[in-house]
Amino acid sequence: MNHKERDFRDSLREIAPLYNCELIEIPDVVPIKRDGFIPVSKKRPCDDLLITSHGNYWIEAKYQYNALLPHQEVTQSKVNSINNTYYVIRKKVTKKGVFYQVEQNGETLFKTTNITKIFAFFKDPSEHNSQTLMTDSFFKHKTVNPKIHRKVLG
Repeated sequence: MNHKERDFRDSLREIAPLYNCELIEIPDVVPIKRDGFIPVSKKRPCDDLLITSHGNYWIEAKYQYNALLPHQEVTQSKVNSINNTYYVIRKKVTKKGVFYQVEQNGETLFKTTNITKIFAFFKDPSEHNSQTLMTDSFFKHKTVNPKIHRKVLG
């Protein structure tokens, strides 16, 4: 396991109670190897369960560009087909600074430089998503290009 990813998860767990949330770690099951492999049914589906006043969410923390493991992708697909509550919280460190983003089904839903704003997002993700859709549709309206509609006076 990546120690930077572990440290990121630990920092999320420390901050969560400050926002009336609880991030509960899903423990690793003691692996029973069969022919040198750990069966998928024994692997944990995600890192944590985030409990908020609005709802409960499956959380997988990732650092930089680490991808979901195959069994995590399957779990994400199954959970999101039922109730859309599986999210990936990603920490990216670039030359420009540190960024945090909330992803679902491979799509970035929320991006911030302030780690605490992640918990504001999870107070009501559906509200955030509806606000985003509304503002996106507002800004996608075509505006009149003044060059095209300019009258030639002469």
